[in-house]
Amino acid sequence: MNTPGAATDTGTWTGSAPSGGTIPVSFFGQGGHEPYAGSLSVGLGLLTLRPESDGPESAGPVHFSMLGWSAPATACERELLRTLRGPVLDVGCGPGRMLAAARELGLMAMGVDTSAPAVLLATSLGAAAIHGSVFDQVPHEGAWGSALLLDGNIGIGGNIRVLLERIASLLAPGGQALAEAETSDSLDVAYLAVLEDSAGRASAAFPWARAGAKALAAHAARAGLASVATRTVQGRVFLTLERRA
Repeated sequence: MNTPGAATDTGTWTGSAPSGGTIPVSFFGQGGHEPYAGSLSVGLGLLTLRPESDGPESAGPVHFSMLGWSAPATACERELLRTLRGPVLDVGCGPGRMLAAARELGLMAMGVDTSAPAVLLATSLGAAAIHGSVFDQVPHEGAWGSALLLDGNIGIGGNIRVLLERIASLLAPGGQALAEAETSDSLDVAYLAVLEDSAGRASAAFPWARAGAKALAAHAARAGLASVATRTVQGRVFLTLERRA
């Protein structure tokens, strides 16, 4: 696979809004006070993902450490990567820690992320990554051996089925997606979220979703992906979803 050329974010979103209406596009942690870009620039900070307003009771806050997102892949993450075949597409790759681990394991990998600062960090470390949305054109569609949806990225776009349908279209026949689920097995929520830093500076609202293993497997089945394995490793839940031929 050749290193991809630059891609731009068109600002379009093909999925349905969580509420069934039309939502102007905004992406994870962007707009407003740009808390994600600010934390990326210093490599640390605590971030909170929360509903924009009174949302589903089950959509409580989720806390993230920028240090964790910037740290090298853990031993358990590397073991999961070893189960995949290349080439690997990391959806929502952030600053590229999983891309670096894949490269060290001999897997050809590329990331896609809507955050320009995150892509800049990833490429500065030697990773192949493009700035854009997974819903826009992606190089080598239908030829990826594996896709990653880790660290909450199953929520991208606010409609899990639509996201997984897109992933299925990117995978080669028999290709697999490694998707991280919530620890609450039956959780299944979609809502407008904001990202906020420890000083209370918030992003613009963006569509997001969360799902536990049971709900995620059901969404996958409707998207043409079969759940073929579930692993719980160090308190995290991972599903292997395979594209049906």
